[in-house]
Amino acid sequence: LELAVAPWGAVLVDGKSRGVSPPLRVLRLPPGPHTIEIRNSTFPAYIEKVQVKEGETVKIRHRFK
Repeated sequence: LELAVAPWGAVLVDGKSRGVSPPLRVLRLPPGPHTIEIRNSTFPAYIEKVQVKEGETVKIRHRFK
């Protein structure tokens, strides 16, 4: 999973905290469905469901406005 988040966001994968992006930019996830949540205290949370396939990179770009 590649992340591009601005200005920043706390990243949760399947409900578990995985860090803050930036600086976090890449996460390795097992194949299958995952729920990605990006939280910033100033804005509503951004939630995206992704399907990760073996050997494939999923990209999430989000700018909080």
